[in-house]
Amino acid sequence: MYSIIISIVIGICIGFITGRDLGIVWGNICGVGAFLISQLTVMLILRGKLKLLQNSMQISMQNAQDRIARQMQNFQQRPVGSPKFMQQKLESMQNDALREALRQTEKFNPFYRWNWMLAKQISTMKMQLHFQLKEFAEVDKLLPKCLLMDVRSMAIKLVRMYKLEDPKIDKFYQKKSRRLKGEDGAFLACVYAWIKLRSEEQPKALAALVAAKSSSDNPTLVANYENLINGKIKHFSNAGFGDLWYSLFLEEPKIKPQKAQQRMF
Repeated sequence: MYSIIISIVIGICIGFITGRDLGIVWGNICGVGAFLISQLTVMLILRGKLKLLQNSMQISMQNAQDRIARQMQNFQQRPVGSPKFMQQKLESMQNDALREALRQTEKFNPFYRWNWMLAKQISTMKMQLHFQLKEFAEVDKLLPKCLLMDVRSMAIKLVRMYKLEDPKIDKFYQKKSRRLKGEDGAFLACVYAWIKLRSEEQPKALAALVAAKSSSDNPTLVANYENLINGKIKHFSNAGFGDLWYSLFLEEPKIKPQKAQQRMF
């Protein structure tokens, strides 16, 4: 780590110089102070540079979302082609935006040697982008390098373990769920419960919901819990979590067909 090495060298040099003139005690104090000051200075400089890159990515993604929103509005006002064609066009635009975001993450590479946590943070971002693109082989490569601190990353890990039939899925969930409370805990518990039900492990699904229910009154969590204890397994549904749930690609949203309105002439 360049920042730590530089700070250590500066601290040793300052400590040696001041210690020679003022004594060992003052030399140690000045050396530690120089180390902390240089470390803080480097961190502030890096933070400024990284902030500029992050802002650039956010602006790029926001511009892409605006273009997609305008295109969707145009389709609604002046339909062109079939609904399937319009959906494919919007998905293509979304994928282009995600790939552009992936390209922009490469700009962070020169800073990895200065901040050891940054590589893990960017790996987590890249993993989520690849998951949205359904490039699951890339997701599996990146997961060991990620910081699984947010509930979406944890949910993606659960999904991949489920798809790969990883026997450690229960251990992973127990470890991560201990520190989750409220909405995050409710969501991860429902994802895990859905997986356990598909694996015909209803007791584990119910146990997860019971534990999560002690710190959350999320309506979807409560409804799922009540359905399980009443034997209504088929009524178990995570649809209440909306896009957060459907973005895991475990289920497709159910869209009610609209009746065609008869024109009056």
